[in-house]
Amino acid sequence: MKFQRGSIFRPEKDYYKEAGILLVIGCLQFFLAVSLAETQFPGYSVAENTLSDLGGTLPPVEPSAVLFNLSVIIMGILVLAAVYLILKSGGCRLFSSCLAIAAAGALGVGLFPSYTGSAHAFFSVIVFLFGSLAVIFSYRLGLNIPMVVVSLVTGLFSLMLILSFAVSYGNNPFAAYLGLGGAERFIAYPTLLYIIGLGGYLTSRGKDWVRIRFTKGYW
Repeated sequence: MKFQRGSIFRPEKDYYKEAGILLVIGCLQFFLAVSLAETQFPGYSVAENTLSDLGGTLPPVEPSAVLFNLSVIIMGILVLAAVYLILKSGGCRLFSSCLAIAAAGALGVGLFPSYTGSAHAFFSVIVFLFGSLAVIFSYRLGLNIPMVVVSLVTGLFSLMLILSFAVSYGNNPFAAYLGLGGAERFIAYPTLLYIIGLGGYLTSRGKDWVRIRFTKGYW
């Protein structure tokens, strides 16, 4: 029998399928809402405008503002529900904690649009940082090798971009080339797309894929 540190499978409490469905729905509806909101925002530029501009201008541009803010709140709620189900199934607490913090940050982004200033900026950083960490630590759910490789590449890519902005925000070459909005999407979209893929993985997860570790105090 193979062992994977961090995830314990409890056959009597298997909610991975339901958790996966929530992850897919939560992130997919956000993508669709963003795409629709962009079409309803006159003069919107994916290069120069950030995602939060869709819901955070004064005066608000409707229906873009409602579409964006409501969808990001829904995403946060559904991802938090998925985290709860993953934990009930014996999923890794380190991954679950990072994903839960990112989901709570998404709620904050929707409740505090970009015109609120520092509050919105704080929640945005929380989403990006802990979202990328959740992607990296998802390997501790007992994923197969291809998914582990994808999680590490995707998560590290987003995390490196976040750190590059923290070090050189004013002179970031990536933002200079793609625009602030384009660079932001290269941070956010890989994480969101991976979470959708992870959700699909969990919905079809067989019990033989789960690695069992018979130790207490696992992370």
